[in-house]
Amino acid sequence: MKAPKFALMVVLILAVGIFSGCAKKAVRSDVATYTPSRVIEPKPSESKPEASSPDQTTAAEREKKLPEEDLREEELRQKALREKALQEEAARKEAAAREAALKASKLEPVLFEFDQWSIREDQKEVMAKNGAWLKANPNTNVRLEGHCDERGTAEYNLALGQKRADAVKAFLEGLGVSSQRMTTISYGEERPLDPGHNEAAWVKNRRVDILPVK
Repeated sequence: MKAPKFALMVVLILAVGIFSGCAKKAVRSDVATYTPSRVIEPKPSESKPEASSPDQTTAAEREKKLPEEDLREEELRQKALREKALQEEAARKEAAAREAALKASKLEPVLFEFDQWSIREDQKEVMAKNGAWLKANPNTNVRLEGHCDERGTAEYNLALGQKRADAVKAFLEGLGVSSQRMTTISYGEERPLDPGHNEAAWVKNRRVDILPVK
């Protein structure tokens, strides 16, 4: 009886050993070796330039425009000064040419008081000389040009200049000069003999010029 029991025990021991070995193998095979994965570090965020606010943009544009506007204003001012200088130079040349023409013709301008068109007493002698010259040169016709100083409106000065030219014509007719030889025109303040802006210039500009015409 001992032999069979002993054999059974041996079989049981072998069976337990085999079972234990298989279990260990299964456990070892089921357990996976842990390999740490590569840690991906986050990329640093790329910094974007901050967008200018509307207020900052407007202020920058204003600062840029200010020098540009100042430059344009200065250019316009310089242009106006140049144009004014050219006009004054042209006026001086024209006045000199007219004065030379008057001297060549030996006909003197007739001067007037401010805002007046009657012949002054001190100008009647000038009128007598002009009348004598015209009668000595009967083939010469003349144009009587009325002028004013720069004070007063343009419309008023045109009317005043015409009255002065008509007064000179009437006086010369009284001296025996035919009205057919004389024409009248008014330039008002447009053709000053002296381009100055003071009484010394205004005295010369309140006048009637007597110019020979063909």
